[in-house]
Amino acid sequence: MNSVSTYYAFYDISKDENRNDIIKALKDIGFVRIQESVFCGSLSSQQKKDLIENIGRIIIEETDSFLLILSCKQCFGKVNSFGRKMDLDWIINNDESMVL
Repeated sequence: MNSVSTYYAFYDISKDENRNDIIKALKDIGFVRIQESVFCGSLSSQQKKDLIENIGRIIIEETDSFLLILSCKQCFGKVNSFGRKMDLDWIINNDESMVL
């Protein structure tokens, strides 16, 4: 069986068209937006490879940034949230939002 891992994706993309392409790529693979430019979701190793290749074709190296950070469910549970509250339990436990 192909195992999956949970990731955060963060981006700062200068062009609207490229930003929209990044958002579409993340949503298409099953990621959930948790902040304006932050998504989370689960990926198999092949899906991770495919996503990285796709993102690499979209970003402009000189002006854009994209981070894909591995996180385990145990670590995610230690997130501190301030300000407008997010439903962190839903984000980490919503298997329907994650790619399996």
